[in-house]
Amino acid sequence: THNLFEIMAKNGALTMKNPPVAGNGYIIDDGRNYLGTKDANTLHPYKHHIAPNKERSNSMSLRIKPSKGLLEDAQKRILLKEYNSVNLLHLLHLFSPEINLDDLHSDEKRVSAMKKLMINIHPSNYPNHEDAQSLYEDIQTFYDACCQRLSDPKSSAYSGGRGEHNTKSKNRRKLRFRRSSNSSPTTVIGTVVQFNVRQKWPWLDGYLRPLCSEEMTSGKTLSPLVAYQCINARGAIAHGKRPSLIYSWENAASCTGLSVMDVLSKHGGFKSLTSGSIEEIKLEIIHHGPVVSYSFTPTREFAGEHQDSILKSRIKKHHYCLIVGWKLTEFGEVWLVQSYNGRQIIEVPVGQFSIDDNILAPKDDFVTTCWQQGPHFDRDMGTFADWFQYESITLLLKSIELEEFAEVLGSQGFHEAISKKARFVIRDRKKQALSRSCVLTDVKWSKASKVWQVTCEFNGSSNPLTPRNT
Repeated sequence: THNLFEIMAKNGALTMKNPPVAGNGYIIDDGRNYLGTKDANTLHPYKHHIAPNKERSNSMSLRIKPSKGLLEDAQKRILLKEYNSVNLLHLLHLFSPEINLDDLHSDEKRVSAMKKLMINIHPSNYPNHEDAQSLYEDIQTFYDACCQRLSDPKSSAYSGGRGEHNTKSKNRRKLRFRRSSNSSPTTVIGTVVQFNVRQKWPWLDGYLRPLCSEEMTSGKTLSPLVAYQCINARGAIAHGKRPSLIYSWENAASCTGLSVMDVLSKHGGFKSLTSGSIEEIKLEIIHHGPVVSYSFTPTREFAGEHQDSILKSRIKKHHYCLIVGWKLTEFGEVWLVQSYNGRQIIEVPVGQFSIDDNILAPKDDFVTTCWQQGPHFDRDMGTFADWFQYESITLLLKSIELEEFAEVLGSQGFHEAISKKARFVIRDRKKQALSRSCVLTDVKWSKASKVWQVTCEFNGSSNPLTPRNT
């Protein structure tokens, strides 16, 4: 056997010298790129027939130089996407930009586009990419599920797709891929083989607060510490950036002896994910952020491998920990656990050490909690779409509202505040987690609208981390 790409390079386009005259044309495996006759049945369990001449050239002419960026782009096109024709089209556009929605109902065109995709993302093209095989299988699952919806959007069972009982659907049936047992009609959680909260919320990268200010030896302080680490992370997600107003080590130390449930109950309550559903835990992490395991029971051997992350006093006891994601390794699926001291992420096998037996998550989304130190000027920011992307903003204030704004600036007048670039924070009145630091640049009266126009320029500055009083 020869690599298809080598044959293409040597013989030009996709024309082989002295091609076999087999009636069904050549057989190409779904990504390993071998060419052969019908006798090549042992190359791979999935085989797709393609025509030997023009049809073959049209279906296989698009081949892109392998790169990590292609895999990442493919992953983004299926990550958290519903099974439907629009998302399938978006995926196939990666290598078949000419295909449209109507073409998806053509077995020939859809299968041809899928072949191009699978050849270009096959793991053999990415020997140094550890997630290539997982992504390849996930795309197979995603395609299969979308074909199901394409044939009957109301059906939750696999119907075989359009034209199942038509002889023209022969090629499409040969491209039927394995479905994940964890997949569901409305989510594609089964296709997400790797997730870390830092991927979705990049400002959480390297962020873990509070950290203990002294060497920890007792689990009595570990439980409130991990609980507040979870709350601060959820707060950062609600805030949209790293907060400057946080729950500190002092807050955690003052709760020594309290359980994770006790601490979460003080801050809006908790929800328990104890049904044993791995998918439920994953969905909570993907949509809302880290969760806390209070059933994790490390063995002495495991603790020996992670001495910096496991308290000796909690060996063979409940060791509270923060789960920030998961990934699929060559040995199986593992949870990504943030060590309580922020030094490393440790991998704990799913279903082992009782880590996923009892999971807690905050019930509150913390959007009504303030996460940035003031002074604050509260406004209803719901009328400003995507105001977090603005470089500046002009607020239209009535005279009484201008007086409230002046109080935010303190004793200094408008001119002094502008010249000194006095910092203050615009905060959403209804969702106080949404706030941005800014400076005043102009104040003027509008005769036409009879309001004050207050122009502010946003900046990235923020006060140093400030502990909360409660």
